[in-house]
Amino acid sequence: MTKEELSAALEEARTRAKMDGSGNDVPELVLRILTAASGTDAVRDALNDVKAGRALLRFTDIGRAIEFKAGAGALHAETADLKGPGPKVDATSLTWLGLFGGTLKPWLAFTRGMVICRAGLTELRWMQQVAERLQKAYAE
Repeated sequence: MTKEELSAALEEARTRAKMDGSGNDVPELVLRILTAASGTDAVRDALNDVKAGRALLRFTDIGRAIEFKAGAGALHAETADLKGPGPKVDATSLTWLGLFGGTLKPWLAFTRGMVICRAGLTELRWMQQVAERLQKAYAE
């Protein structure tokens, strides 16, 4: 994936978030963003000093999930079973779209309880750090 593909996916997410951030197609858009991001040097560089981790991102309003791995200079995401392995992190489609699309500030999502981590504080801090690094890399 190229930086242009990431820019196009982010623009689509911004447009979508302004209109309606819900719907069964949101996980596919989030996957497009994350897949494009994983192919850009700025994103991989931003994740170099983040400890590698994983989480099952669950879309609570539509019953879908994404297996998410990030850190140590890598990023990977793929469709997953709702009850898959790994720490479970729950949010609505609009929240995931805003967080990974760059329209929702990570501190807001995490301090206001918009993202609920079923595993614990360590995973929650890791998710916030990854989201912050991704958004910073998008801006570069």
